[in-house]
Amino acid sequence: MAGHGGWSDYRARRLREAATAHPEYEQAGLDLRLGDMVRERRLELGLTQAVVAESAGISQPALSRIEGGGGVPTLAMLDRIARAMHTTFTITVGEQTAA
Repeated sequence: MAGHGGWSDYRARRLREAATAHPEYEQAGLDLRLGDMVRERRLELGLTQAVVAESAGISQPALSRIEGGGGVPTLAMLDRIARAMHTTFTITVGEQTAA
């Protein structure tokens, strides 16, 4: 696989692209972080993409796109993915500060 980088190379390249001065790339950074969280949790549980995708009722390529930051799941799909992994995802809107 000469000339092909691994996941960390791909992720680093995508983050560099997202860090440019173009405001539309900010969303790409958010998509990557969401994908990273899904992928990291799946790997922590020792599950394959195929197993999670089948249980969630989506295709393995769709899950791969989500994990790579190239596809953004609906909240319903994210819930199905979480249930397939017997876990929960917490979504925070805005930032909380201590009173």
